[in-house]
Amino acid sequence: MQYRLRLLTASVGAVFMIAPMIALASLQYGGMAQGELGYWKDTSQGVTKSQGTNVLDNGAGRFWISASEKLGQDLKGLAFFMFKVNTVGNAGFDTSPYAPGSNGGEKWVGIAGPFGRIEIGNVMSPYKYAGGVTWDRFLLTDLQARGNGGMAAGVFGQNGFMTDSILYSSPHYAGFQLGVAYSPMNAGVNGDATTTSMTAQHGDYSTALTWRALHWDVVVARDHAGAVNGVQTYKLYAQLIGVGDGLQYANLGKTQNNTKFGLRYNFGPVAVMGQFENLDTAGQVDPTHDLFLAVDGNAGPWAPILQCGETTDQYYGPDIEIRYVAVGTFYNFKKGFSLYGGYRRTQVSGVNATVTAADAAAANGNQSVWSVGMRKVF
Repeated sequence: MQYRLRLLTASVGAVFMIAPMIALASLQYGGMAQGELGYWKDTSQGVTKSQGTNVLDNGAGRFWISASEKLGQDLKGLAFFMFKVNTVGNAGFDTSPYAPGSNGGEKWVGIAGPFGRIEIGNVMSPYKYAGGVTWDRFLLTDLQARGNGGMAAGVFGQNGFMTDSILYSSPHYAGFQLGVAYSPMNAGVNGDATTTSMTAQHGDYSTALTWRALHWDVVVARDHAGAVNGVQTYKLYAQLIGVGDGLQYANLGKTQNNTKFGLRYNFGPVAVMGQFENLDTAGQVDPTHDLFLAVDGNAGPWAPILQCGETTDQYYGPDIEIRYVAVGTFYNFKKGFSLYGGYRRTQVSGVNATVTAADAAAANGNQSVWSVGMRKVF
């Protein structure tokens, strides 16, 4: 009994010692867990599996911690770590291309003040978060637009972060905000053999200018990704979630410049939006275009969503058309718990014999997905 009392006393004392330290550093933590059940049917030419069921995390599972501390002179010191966690299994079990194979989440140290904020580390791409994934209510589900014909998936298009980079975010001024990220990292410095895991190298950048006022969101963004020594990998086109054959293809080691324009208008609880991307890739006959259109809203706990899009891929000469549509809803309980479900259809046409297996695993056909899931944000 005395031992338990001493242990309790020590534990309470430790809490009282740690609590002021946490308050001093202003630590915050949170995360997200998700499980999704999807049934898909694929009619693409030459697929080895025509239908099946997936249980996926879709890259949603994560844990994050942030710290801030006042430095005086209206300055704050900041730090942020985000770790990817596969909710449904170990790395590799989740078959979606967005499942975490490593701790590739956003991580940085920074300083903020009247001038804005500066971060150094594995930072977000301004291109990705200007419109883009922030407008896709189905993000991190089997129904999402990126890679399915509605948005480009590129390395710091709508997918991934920028390694070894510096990010500047301006303060808001008359509704305007500017974000610029740049990587000064030289590949192979000091014999570094890990450059194949980089997503940003010397000269790569991402920038976005946004204006938000009077119920409008206006977005203009651009990024540049150079293939230094051919070690960067770009998932440029349709990379379908949960299916490793059929409507999936990619191109490796090519310099790419992306430009994006977006408009969104909020009618009270309803929002209507459109986004256009121009992807100019080295060696491409003509730029690839991605168009995304959506309407979503909130009716009490319900959040109905309708999204569609089209990708015109001209990398291989002929026009490959990828059409995307998704419809569904979230039901949001209190305290960050949601149920969701919906239907997605992606159609590919225009593939011919010039698209060889060495270049891509593309095929004409349709993929239909019915999906239900649950998500907890904490």
